[in-house]
Amino acid sequence: MNKIVLIFILLSCSFYSFGQQKEEIKLIQADSTWAKEIIEIPFWFAPEINYNGHEDIRFAKGWEKIDSPGFWTYAFAWDINLKTKPSAKFFEDNLKFYFDGLMKVVNKDTLFTIPKTKASFVEKKQKNEVSTFTGTLEIYDAFTTKKTIILNVTVECYYCKKTKTFVPLLKFSPKDFKHESWEMLKQVKLNPNFCKEE
Repeated sequence: MNKIVLIFILLSCSFYSFGQQKEEIKLIQADSTWAKEIIEIPFWFAPEINYNGHEDIRFAKGWEKIDSPGFWTYAFAWDINLKTKPSAKFFEDNLKFYFDGLMKVVNKDTLFTIPKTKASFVEKKQKNEVSTFTGTLEIYDAFTTKKTIILNVTVECYYCKKTKTFVPLLKFSPKDFKHESWEMLKQVKLNPNFCKEE
């Protein structure tokens, strides 16, 4: 897990100074087997995502190990003062920016051009102030395989009546939805106290 934490500490341009200005962020609930990282938004590696706030990330045990059931299995939530209900296109566009930028900075082969991320999402349903989406991402994995991989994605987008904002929780795995990795991801939830007073 140290490898993951070190990578994302570098990408976050030091969470520690960010954390000194805010109380500890606990947007996501997950047990201690999940590694945690916080990144400030806007992302320096994806400035096209034009929002302010933070990303709370959880990595499954074995995230960086190709043969692990937790390989590339992780989740993140965005608290970005999102006033408009996001659409499938919102996730397609912003996740392309996110992964294109992230893989570009992780890639060490300066002669290699990272393939562009492909994204496809569809809205499934809305129930009790929660909109849900499913999708797929075709990304270049600059961390481990150095190949293009396909991630299955689910999104639960929560609405906060107090602040009139939306908070999306995204979950990722290269495994199909019947695989045990998705049983692991079911244990990762948005903190019930995510909806706070401004």
